[in-house]
Amino acid sequence: MQIRVLVAIFTIFTFIMLFVLIRNYSDAMNLYTIPDVMPYNLLDDNSTDSVVSSGASWIEKLSMQSDVAYIYPASEMQVRLLSDANIQKEGSSIFRVSVGVIDDYQFFCINQVFMSHKIQYSYYKVGDNIWLVVSTKDEKYLKQVLDELARYEISYTMTKS
Repeated sequence: MQIRVLVAIFTIFTFIMLFVLIRNYSDAMNLYTIPDVMPYNLLDDNSTDSVVSSGASWIEKLSMQSDVAYIYPASEMQVRLLSDANIQKEGSSIFRVSVGVIDDYQFFCINQVFMSHKIQYSYYKVGDNIWLVVSTKDEKYLKQVLDELARYEISYTMTKS
């Protein structure tokens, strides 16, 4: 008899707790509202109508623009190529330098080091490995410059072409 009373009290207590929890949960869900977020437009609504309505080419539309709309961060691409005429004219030697797999920061550091020492170079990629083709008259000077890359955790191997 006592066990039945305790089981009944426990069951009633459990149902009351569940009812309170479910009711509080449903009340909390009714209070939550999704915020209204406006979509981001690069162009004003008025300017999109004028661009669509005019039959001008994209070059004409670009030349008619008075303000410049830049979107940052902008991608930057540099391409450097050594020509045979420049190499032969200077009497330089060609060295191939493999720097392996590097990230964008390390590639930036290589560009800055070579530009600061005014060393002409070009680069190409084989798989994930970056190869530099360097034109210089002094091999020892090139090795000193390449040893500076150790500060940026860039290892290299150099061969003469």
